[in-house]
Amino acid sequence: MQLDIINFTTKLLSKCIPVKVRYFKKCQLDSIVFEEDSDFSSMINYHLLNCIKQYFKQCETSTITSIITPFHTKYYILCISKEHDEHLMVGPFVENPITDNLVYPIINNLKLNLDYAAKLNVYYQSVPSIDTSTVFEILSTINEYVTKKTLTPHVNTIDLSILPKQDSSYDLLVEDINRTSMYKILEERYAVEDKLLSYIKNGDIILAESHFEKYTLSSSEIIRTKDSVRNTKNLLLSANTLFRKAAHMGGVHPIYLDELSGKWAIKIEQSLSLEALDSIPMQMIRSYCLLTKKHSLSKYSSIVKQALTFINLNISSNITVKQVANEVGLSPDYLTRLFKKELGVNIITYINQKRIYTSLNLLKNTNLSISEIGDLIGLSNTSYFYKLFKKEIGISPKQYKNSLKSS
Repeated sequence: MQLDIINFTTKLLSKCIPVKVRYFKKCQLDSIVFEEDSDFSSMINYHLLNCIKQYFKQCETSTITSIITPFHTKYYILCISKEHDEHLMVGPFVENPITDNLVYPIINNLKLNLDYAAKLNVYYQSVPSIDTSTVFEILSTINEYVTKKTLTPHVNTIDLSILPKQDSSYDLLVEDINRTSMYKILEERYAVEDKLLSYIKNGDIILAESHFEKYTLSSSEIIRTKDSVRNTKNLLLSANTLFRKAAHMGGVHPIYLDELSGKWAIKIEQSLSLEALDSIPMQMIRSYCLLTKKHSLSKYSSIVKQALTFINLNISSNITVKQVANEVGLSPDYLTRLFKKELGVNIITYINQKRIYTSLNLLKNTNLSISEIGDLIGLSNTSYFYKLFKKEIGISPKQYKNSLKSS
């Protein structure tokens, strides 16, 4: 099968279903990273690769293999050609939401710390729920197209989700623990965390700050190491990950999340005392809420999300409506109508507004000249920059810059 056809199929599938679609080869397996956007990437990859290694022991051309991982997430792999080492994988996805009733047995089965419960819940919220038959029908159609045969492909199953019986090994999870009081504390703690994450997801800074102040949990209540500074850092790094995932579910593009979470990770690690770490939680909450409020795309259709992301990431270039339309695969006229319907302004107006408000930040936080800022926001024509700026802000860039000096 030609690579360009595979690439086209993969791209088409990615647009049709809300599940990751990957083409891969056995010879590349050691260098492939399947789960990139997850706090559990190394652990998930380890178990997934074990599943895939079992798949390679039994795969045959025109065979679809259903994989159920120890995390109870599912994958489908179509062996396009065993001879040419070509495979197409769809996943992860779930058929039904993963609840706490399953999370704790999974933790027990994988011998994980109880602290993973909240993180796993966040991870499962990012895994799409989809009907298995939909995925199977898509892969069957691809197989029929490739092989030119109408026969239903053979189906294999690799199920590594088998859990120990609850009446025996599950009880080991709470051995020598007062189950009632312990789980009540954990449930309350996770309920508080979930509420905070929902506020960050919605960009509601007032409710998030108020909730955190009311339910602040001292790091001394969750002891992981004898070093109190290290213990606090570990908890803050975990919080940074949870906040990042909440903002991602709120519709913020990963490029913004990566930049902010990276800055907080560095600041946390560079702090040398409990006093220096004390103010970080509230600052993190505020910054992630503001990020969600500013960059969330959750309320828009998938096409408009793609267009906005392309515009935001290419704001310094001379973007045209035709370029944006080509990026999302629509005609310029149709995209313009769709954009106007969802945002209330046309694309060119949005692009210019985005440029001007980006320039405000640069004027306020850098020593760059006005012409240099114009170049950075794709408005190298200084007189046109001045015209747009004054129309949007009411004063010229120079007047705005002078007002910052006097304030």
